Amino acid sequence: MPNTNANVYPALGINAQNQVFGVDANNNIHTLSNEGFAQVIAISENGTIWAISTDPLSGGAQLSWSTGDGNWTAFSNVPGAVLLTGSRADSALYYTESQTLWTIQTSGQGEQIGQMPEVQDLDYGGGYLWMIAPIAPNGDACLQFTSMEGPMFNWKPFSGYSEPSSISVNYAGNCYGVDGSFSPMYYLNDGVSTGSAGDGATTSSLEVSFKNTFYVLSTNGNEKGNDVLVYKGDGPGSFVSAGFQAIQVLGTYYSAS
Repeated sequence: MPNTNANVYPALGINAQNQVFGVDANNNIHTLSNEGFAQVIAISENGTIWAISTDPLSGGAQLSWSTGDGNWTAFSNVPGAVLLTGSRADSALYYTESQTLWTIQTSGQGEQIGQMPEVQDLDYGGGYLWMIAPIAPNGDACLQFTSMEGPMFNWKPFSGYSEPSSISVNYAGNCYGVDGSFSPMYYLNDGVSTGSAGDGATTSSLEVSFKNTFYVLSTNGNEKGNDVLVYKGDGPGSFVSAGFQAIQVLGTYYSAS
């Protein structure tokens, strides 16, 4: 996948001033929005950045997109969002206060694709959509997934009805999250395999983000944001300081090769 649009940055983030930024391969910070702009960001496969802005809109807050050049296009003709994930090409998926799941493209085209009660989190990667939600209305929430290549909503609960927080799905369609002890975990799309996702962030992980590179937002922070960690090593590895802080970190599809 070419390093186009915001995929030229290995990582994106939101700082304590709700300003989107990019982190280049030399760890230089590049400002990509005004202050007070973004609550949540996500990235599509082609490097389009999506944002839930700080501007309220019916159903949640206003959606915007950017190629990573600092210019943003806002949508005022679609419902507001409370949850967001990038998807294939230049598209995204978002969830509203009315508990509906929608698609959106940079052209503004999109559609409602289903009523999904009580979704807590969702993320796309590698042809798979994962979410944390009840299997049945008013039931207990659990981790579940579906292939985007077949019929939608053919959801499969992960073995043991796991319930991590802050899920992120990588380029291979595998899910990562934070368990109840604030430690990073993996959940493979075989629906069964799970375990620790690495040393160095055990009991100190607040959020995770993994597309091509695995980042952790640490519980350690100050008024400038929380420390960001990055996974280093082939096979067994460890999380080390990424050298910057954020209130959200977002790994991209950037490839060093």
